[in-house]
Amino acid sequence: MIYELKDCRTGGKAIYDTTVEISEQGGELCFRFVCAHTSHYCPYDGYNKIHAEGDTCEILIGSDPARKTYYELQLNPNGDRMLAKMVNKGVDERGVPMLDIHFVDEKDCFLRGKTTLTEDGGYIAEMRLDKTPVGLEGEKIYFNAYRLETDGGEMDKHLFALNPTMRPKFHAPDYFVLLEDYV
Repeated sequence: MIYELKDCRTGGKAIYDTTVEISEQGGELCFRFVCAHTSHYCPYDGYNKIHAEGDTCEILIGSDPARKTYYELQLNPNGDRMLAKMVNKGVDERGVPMLDIHFVDEKDCFLRGKTTLTEDGGYIAEMRLDKTPVGLEGEKIYFNAYRLETDGGEMDKHLFALNPTMRPKFHAPDYFVLLEDYV
């Protein structure tokens, strides 16, 4: 199924069109983002750089019923991946998520990614993962899908979400949804 991402902070229409198509075949999940209007700003290249300093598509996914332990998967317009196991310990007094980040070694990376730049200045980001190695098979799987657009490095980033968090951040596990409702 194809879904339109909304403004993460307000829940309203996103300033730039973004869709995510979610599918599953043979135990493999695929998230295909189509991102209109981007400057392809990617300040950090390579595996396991935190791409959220620039443009990126992101999935937070896990089977923890408390939604506190999950994986963060990022793919930027250059095709660079980031994969980490996250433990969300809540928020601090300013409302900022407190996260224990455990980066997944590249030899153990179960995320495959591919990006294609489009003629209209956007890009398509496709993330694929096998559910079995990460313990997502046969469990209720919780997730949310996001896009971050920087307009070329602007500090006030545009945040888009499948299920908007109504906050200026993505790490809000109470806004994760059941995957089975979207596949």
